[in-house]
Amino acid sequence: MVDKSDTIVDSKEQRYDFFFYGTLCVPAVLTRVLGHKCDGLTFQDALLPNYTRHCVKGESYPAIIDREKTNISASRGDVLTSEEVNVRGTLVKGLTYKDVHLLDIYEGVEYLRDKLPVQALSPPSDVSSLAQAISDPTSRYLNQVQSSEEGKEKEGGVDVGMTEAWTYIWAEGLDKLEAKIWSFEDYMKAKESSWRNLPEDYFTDVERQQAIKAEPGFSGEEGSSSAVGTDDPNADGEESKILGRTAEGYPDFGRGMKKHWGFADDYVNLNHGSYGSPPKIIIEKMRKLSDQIESNPDKFMRRSWLPILNKVRQQVSEMIGARTEEVVMVPNTTHGVNTVLMNMEWNEGDIIVIYSSTYGAVGQMVKCICDRNPQIRMEIIDDVFPCTHKEIIEQSEEVLSRYNQVAKPNYTGLSKPTGVRADERVRAVVVDAIASNPGVIYPWEDIVRLCKKYGAMSVVDAAHAIGQIEVDVKKSDCDFWVSNCHKWLHSHRGGAVLYVPIRNQYLVRSSFPTSAGYESTRYPTQGINRPWQFVEQYQWTGTMDWAPFFSVNDAIEFRKSIGGEKRIMQYCHTLAVQGGKRLRKKWGTEVMDTPKGELTAAMVNVRLPHVPDPKDLEDQFKQMRYFEDKCFEGNTFVAAFRHGGKWWARFSAQVWNDLDDFDYAADIIEKICIGLKNGEYLDKPLEEDIVEEEIREMPTKDS
Repeated sequence: MVDKSDTIVDSKEQRYDFFFYGTLCVPAVLTRVLGHKCDGLTFQDALLPNYTRHCVKGESYPAIIDREKTNISASRGDVLTSEEVNVRGTLVKGLTYKDVHLLDIYEGVEYLRDKLPVQALSPPSDVSSLAQAISDPTSRYLNQVQSSEEGKEKEGGVDVGMTEAWTYIWAEGLDKLEAKIWSFEDYMKAKESSWRNLPEDYFTDVERQQAIKAEPGFSGEEGSSSAVGTDDPNADGEESKILGRTAEGYPDFGRGMKKHWGFADDYVNLNHGSYGSPPKIIIEKMRKLSDQIESNPDKFMRRSWLPILNKVRQQVSEMIGARTEEVVMVPNTTHGVNTVLMNMEWNEGDIIVIYSSTYGAVGQMVKCICDRNPQIRMEIIDDVFPCTHKEIIEQSEEVLSRYNQVAKPNYTGLSKPTGVRADERVRAVVVDAIASNPGVIYPWEDIVRLCKKYGAMSVVDAAHAIGQIEVDVKKSDCDFWVSNCHKWLHSHRGGAVLYVPIRNQYLVRSSFPTSAGYESTRYPTQGINRPWQFVEQYQWTGTMDWAPFFSVNDAIEFRKSIGGEKRIMQYCHTLAVQGGKRLRKKWGTEVMDTPKGELTAAMVNVRLPHVPDPKDLEDQFKQMRYFEDKCFEGNTFVAAFRHGGKWWARFSAQVWNDLDDFDYAADIIEKICIGLKNGEYLDKPLEEDIVEEEIREMPTKDS
């Protein structure tokens, strides 16, 4: 059934027609993207008039633009042929709403979907009886295009002639396209292959974990598989299962790496996650930069700083899959999340959703925003770990569907929620990539997709992400994303990357504090033409020490010198997994994870033995203080916390750690826990500054 409306709705009965002109012309590719055999779809040779198909600079895939834009971008003097001004492709009829959702993921934010007139050149056929020109699109371009007379003869045949169909047109700047007309022949010559042998990365957007499912939280297996396989609850940690310890041409990971850090010889650091630990060489280079700054402060502050800052932004943007103009540096993740939420204009009935494990300062920030805007409120999703990613997704969807209708696809990419009731709707969801306490991986990419489904903004607190897990913000397509570089990336404290895609930059009008780069539409700067630009808001927010920010460049180079991101992540993850198993066996307790290991990255959470339940919050603070003091005495430290009515400890694995570091800490901590059981902590008074310090470390809601 041909859709005659201008929108696409979530309907089981509605079907949609699409015109494809690039990789999706190939039925095998379409089958893989949609995740089904294309039964019920029909295929026709077709033509899109008055559009031209161009090469995207630096890419092998094409984009189409209309004739007006073609004339603007044209750089060659010759006249376009009739074939070039009419895009040849495939008309596919019968697609569902779910199919459209997956197509949107595949095409990405560079394209805008529009409904255009299309000329069908052949009768429809199903996937089991495709003509040669449909099953192998290259044949259409290796042979002569049909003459206009032949096209006229077909006009008026069964389902042949003019119709309307959705297609994806280029939405980015014309400067990203080549004037050259894209063709199948050129592609084949360049790649020495055919469309049947496409590069694997054509499918990564829809084939990564759970993206090919109908909708997040509706179906599929629980969670994702860990790199170390399913868990045996009786297994001990095994040295042989720690991967990445050695690599040819690079130093061995383990205790020998401590020479690169300034730790005391007898200090066993298993708490890297809290504040990060810059290597000695980073500190040395930062001090050298500080000396350079002080040798001529005026020259540095007026001339030298900006190219270095831009290099930081460029390097970090490459790491997370963003464009440089979408990335700025801020002091820390809390600062970045605050900047985003404080800039948003809140409407009456808006709801901000957070989780019970949301970092305490971020939770307090959301409360502050609601206090300042009494017409809005917050809602907390109470998650108790260990639980599966599927359960978190289902909890999240239950809340989103309670307040929001399924959003109509909006191909500006902007989130526009519509409430089930007119007086309230979820406007934003703040979700961790990896929570702080407990230190567990969230299914944040699935939560982002749920936010899109229900029209809510996704704000990702990724404080622990960069350097600990692989990230591609374009594939997740989140609305905002912030991550500390001084934690797992090894730069100096503090510095964080704030990612805001171009589509959302108008929402974040000012840095915090407002900088000299701000430009008011109401009170424009006199005498100059200076349009507002997102990046310029963060270039100069006041006099500051640039050295920690600039250490990010050196940290990235250091990580490359010891084996690179994948090796570091592999070692830290597998060491955390095996260390957790070692502790569980020693203590006879449990690891906070699912059978498939989907919660653990480089931080592992293990339930503490022997510790009694606190009588009240004051008693809990006393227990915590005793635990920390005894860790200091034992020359080690791990982060203890209370969750789900139990005491846990979070262990951070790093390249300087060995498995026997977990053994050392296990013995120290078990003695501490026995002391807690015997009430030794009760002898110390609880001072006011101690209460304030312990509150600072608590999550939003101590489950």
